[in-house]
Amino acid sequence: MSFGDKIKKLRKEKDWSQDYLGKQIGVHGRHIGKYEKGRVLPNAETAIRLAKIFNVSIDYLLIDNETRRHEETDLSKIQDSELFRSFEIADQMNDEDKEVIKRLLDAFIKKNQMEALLQK
Repeated sequence: MSFGDKIKKLRKEKDWSQDYLGKQIGVHGRHIGKYEKGRVLPNAETAIRLAKIFNVSIDYLLIDNETRRHEETDLSKIQDSELFRSFEIADQMNDEDKEVIKRLLDAFIKKNQMEALLQK
């Protein structure tokens, strides 16, 4: 499901108009229509506001494969041995440090996904 299809589905589930959603996130209702039709993509800040208002992850909105789960990831498929070793070391750290690493990694992943979407 595309970004636009997800926005439209979420908006309709709440029975909101495009104008109402636009006011909630600080854009004109016409922009919502353009997002839904796939004509344009929102900037990162607006995409984050959309995720928050719908209580979904930014990943859900940006990634076409909405069923992708953490459990499906096979760490042994990592080809970069230095990166793999770093993950092994990080896995031995305390929970607080692991959380910081996860947040940093997540931020870089989201940045790259947003850049890829904007290049389409």
